[in-house]
Amino acid sequence: MGKQKRQRHKPHKENPTGLPSVKEFELSEGITEGAKEKVLQNAYGDVQSCNLEEKLSALQILASMSCDSSMAKQIAKDGIAKIIGPLLMDRNAAIQANTIHTLRDIAENGREDAYNDLIKDDIMTPLTAFLKQHSDWEPKKAREEKETFIQAIDLLRILCANNEIALKCVNEEDLVSFLIKFLDINIYGMEIVTIATQCMVCLSDENDIAIKKIKQSQSILFNLLDLKMDDEKTASKMLALKTSVANLLININNYADSNQMQMFCKMLLILSEVLAVDHKQVLACLISILPHENNAASNDKRKKVQENRKILESQEQALQILANLCYEDEDSDSDIDSDIDNPETIDIESECLDDDSMNDNLKITSTFPVELIEVVSNCNLIDKIWDKTELVVDKDSQEILNQTTEGKAVIKQFHDIRCAAYLCLNNLLSSIEIDVFGGIDNLYRKWLEIGTAIFKDVTSNDIELLEAATAAMRAILQQLAEVRANVFKQLTVDDCQPMLNGVRQCSNANVRVNLIRMLCNLVQILMNNKNSEDYEMIKFISTFLLNICTTETQAWIIAESIDAIMDIYAEDETDCLAAEIELVPKLLSIIPHFKSKVRQQKKQLKDNMSVVSTVNANLTRFIKYKQKQIRNLRQKS
Repeated sequence: MGKQKRQRHKPHKENPTGLPSVKEFELSEGITEGAKEKVLQNAYGDVQSCNLEEKLSALQILASMSCDSSMAKQIAKDGIAKIIGPLLMDRNAAIQANTIHTLRDIAENGREDAYNDLIKDDIMTPLTAFLKQHSDWEPKKAREEKETFIQAIDLLRILCANNEIALKCVNEEDLVSFLIKFLDINIYGMEIVTIATQCMVCLSDENDIAIKKIKQSQSILFNLLDLKMDDEKTASKMLALKTSVANLLININNYADSNQMQMFCKMLLILSEVLAVDHKQVLACLISILPHENNAASNDKRKKVQENRKILESQEQALQILANLCYEDEDSDSDIDSDIDNPETIDIESECLDDDSMNDNLKITSTFPVELIEVVSNCNLIDKIWDKTELVVDKDSQEILNQTTEGKAVIKQFHDIRCAAYLCLNNLLSSIEIDVFGGIDNLYRKWLEIGTAIFKDVTSNDIELLEAATAAMRAILQQLAEVRANVFKQLTVDDCQPMLNGVRQCSNANVRVNLIRMLCNLVQILMNNKNSEDYEMIKFISTFLLNICTTETQAWIIAESIDAIMDIYAEDETDCLAAEIELVPKLLSIIPHFKSKVRQQKKQLKDNMSVVSTVNANLTRFIKYKQKQIRNLRQKS
């Protein structure tokens, strides 16, 4: 989770093959596709050579080429697992090391296509055999052997995190029990214990077989949280280890179990400690070193870069753990298909609802145990998360970091931390009471700060950040609407224009939906305020949401817009306004368009099927109810 590719520098040897050396290949940006293909085919031949130097050189060429994502996918597609997989059992340690390194880079950089091709070509058989050779292994002084083992575990982690077949193989071969052996920090040291733990984090994700086995060693994991630093040099490694251990313990436990509450409190303190590290200071340290990366930086400086990057990795992971701790899956949607296929679902002649049926509003309450909320408050955890949403890599810093490959990777790390912090806040807001976030006024200020940051400073193509930030903004407004906060004074159309433009123009559906829900919550807040000055604004946004339903092409976004309208007009006190904007006729006119899009896109809806099904089931009843209410209103007048 959040792992970044580490740069590795190997001694370059004279190349007897006639191929470009690894260094030459890395520097030859203008190399043609034809030349790449020739190099690739020659490498495939040489890697099967009996000559040790040719074999090593070819492995290094393949590793270098796989740094490019498209090349990594191609190499995996060409059956590299069958070609070099057997080399994992080679007696030569250098061959094993380079093979593991090459396979790991292919998997990491080629992503989904590479994972699938490697598994399809049965990389798990030689990888499992290699690992089981180390069942009774203890690390000696040779750094190379230890690094090879670490990379092998990391390759297993990458494959299992992304492929169910790999996970099934792990269960069948009982590799979880194998990994548990490497939790003894006195024998194996911090790095091996950390990578074993990180791998088990992936294996324990919704995997009951792994969870049961790991639970048997829970006491060992809990003791790892009590480790103390020997000196400042081990600080980053210690944070990485404890963060991974906390992640694993959360995966195999449930804080609903009161017996585990002490452990969860302790893990929150660990995560707070990780987030307490000032990432601005980390940035300053990296900026002071990285521009000199190409000038043969000393080993001490290289280690310092790696230590600081590990801190950033740990902080992103800590934010992800906190976000997952508060995440709850949506309800099962097993009946969705029948709802959509049922012609009676959207039928204006169906029975109307009881008068009270549209007024059942569910209020969001804290789902976090009191003990954990107390820890969150005492260690100022919310403030530490807010701190990670700040843009710290300014233009000057970015210009410096962009000078090197690793500097660019650091920029991405800070970007990913910012995204993770927004998503973490999004989940926490729905799980923890508003007072823990500093109250209504503080949340409102934060909403304005995020809006200013993303609508003015974020480029429209930074979809990941836009999605995370708008999710946090949406969650804040939802909470403000729930407590009927009176925070918006004299709101104008110009104030809402960035959100309106985003709904119209943003290419990402998730961002558009976040903005639609924000507009819905904004209207609900204005309605709660009951200010006559807000009346025109409520009508304007309502009409905008109705218009989106007629112009939008994606079924689930239409559903979200309709759902927002139904939320806004659920209360009887909105009947007068509903009549004024002709809500019922407009919703009736939307039904054919909505039904058509649902049927066209049914197979593509996937995770969005739930909201489509809900709207599909409720829209007709909502219309009938509003028809009745408006009819009664007119009769009275």
